[in-house]
Amino acid sequence: MTGAASLAEHYRAHREAFELALQLGCTPREAARQLRDQARARRRVCGTAAPIEHPENLEPIERHPAEFSQWDARWMMRD
Repeated sequence: MTGAASLAEHYRAHREAFELALQLGCTPREAARQLRDQARARRRVCGTAAPIEHPENLEPIERHPAEFSQWDARWMMRD
């Protein structure tokens, strides 16, 4: 059992790999490798900033802020 936090996690990973292997028609070991590669790619992009749109592509908002007296949220006044 390598890399799994518990025996249950170990079995879940094997099941996921086996189901993917059945879908793709490959061996469970190849499916597990593909799942590891996908997880590694997700971790690599996690925390990176989204691409910033150029200011010329953004349209200004034409609405004015609402008045506070128009805001009705009685549920926030409950104790």
